[in-house]
Amino acid sequence: MIRFGHQVNGTWVLSARDQQILNGALSVGVFCAAIITGFLSDAYGRKKAMMIGSIICCAGVMVQYYATSILMLFGGKLVATLGFGIGHSVAPVFVSELAPSSLRGICLALIVIGGQWLASLTVYGSTFRSDADAWRVPLICQIIPPGIVFLAAGTILPESPTWFLIKDRRDEARKAFQRFNGLHFDGGPALDHTLAAIVVEKENASGNHSWIECFQQPNLRRTTIVVMTYLAQQLIGVNFIAGYLAYYYALAGVNHPVAIAQQSYAIQVIGNMCSWALIERVGRRRLMVGGCLMMTTMLPVIGGISILNTPTALKVTVALMTVWGFLYQATLGACAYAIGGEIPSPALRQKTYALNMVTTTISSTVVYQLMPILINSEKANLGGKIVFVFFAPSVPLCFYLFFCLPETRGRSFAELEEMFQARVPSRKFKSYQTSLTPAAVLAGKLQGDIGTA
Repeated sequence: MIRFGHQVNGTWVLSARDQQILNGALSVGVFCAAIITGFLSDAYGRKKAMMIGSIICCAGVMVQYYATSILMLFGGKLVATLGFGIGHSVAPVFVSELAPSSLRGICLALIVIGGQWLASLTVYGSTFRSDADAWRVPLICQIIPPGIVFLAAGTILPESPTWFLIKDRRDEARKAFQRFNGLHFDGGPALDHTLAAIVVEKENASGNHSWIECFQQPNLRRTTIVVMTYLAQQLIGVNFIAGYLAYYYALAGVNHPVAIAQQSYAIQVIGNMCSWALIERVGRRRLMVGGCLMMTTMLPVIGGISILNTPTALKVTVALMTVWGFLYQATLGACAYAIGGEIPSPALRQKTYALNMVTTTISSTVVYQLMPILINSEKANLGGKIVFVFFAPSVPLCFYLFFCLPETRGRSFAELEEMFQARVPSRKFKSYQTSLTPAAVLAGKLQGDIGTA
């Protein structure tokens, strides 16, 4: 902050312009990565895409580490987020295609929180250093996660079995399942379920799995659900709670703002851990809808209390923001990744997720560009009142999720494929009885007229 910022009323701040420049690097990098990943992952495989993203990310981190100006920091962050964006686009797809259906939700929920908290702890640890290079510590530590991903992908992780099946390489798909689950694992049933979903999709597809199919029914419905699930994160205000918590505490006059923020982040980790059990027992739909309703209700309460502008009100605001963060990580924050990995069709999964990342990046760009203007003391200085901005879109969002979000808990990809092809209403997914079996599909004996439903 001292190297790139300036003082306002005795508090070091980074100018709104410089924050917008750096936030712009994040948005542009992830946006470009989302487009690239759709081609890269489908052509060369999920594993190779992650390895390429890791190399690019490490290169960008090194540029940031040696940065001497905001523009150099921008360039390094742009390259790093390009690599990060590739990994971020591929990871949910890869996990959903490799994990067993009974553990799919838990594995996808694990993606969201660990890295965020470790990053914030690194920043907190660097505050105890008083030398001029303290700000470089969090930057260079960013090289560790992509390094681990690169080594794991190159030595331990198998390629996605679904990708092998799409490429008509069934023997390699079986080996991939066995490599992940052990040599004694019977990969037959898993292969049959995945292959059945691909066969059903091909029976009803209008083309050769091009990008345009993501905008044709029934895939348009699936694309919309995934996009809206991730937009929900932006609309409900996660960028304020997750990205600006410590900064807001500092501007609001909280003692030891970074330390208090770490406590809030630790509680968010506990929230994510709670989701591991809830996501399979309660289900994605109930967690998402219930969580969004509770968080939306809390937003005007937080904003109203912050208006009082007293020490007691500040403490209550901090406490409520912590509770809000816990709820977010236990519900929407965890479920969004599960929905994003499960809803798209097998052959269009990476393209659908790439389109989702493009849309999410555009929305996050708007939020990130507005955030410094709305919160900075030298600009609008809304402080805690900024939550009213997020309350407005959160209300219609809750209605959308209630009427349009299906339950995917415990469903194989073949079952989900049948239900989407049959145009089953979202609120009936949980009780719907599927009529197809993998054996029947693979034998070419379609039971039920799902193609014309």
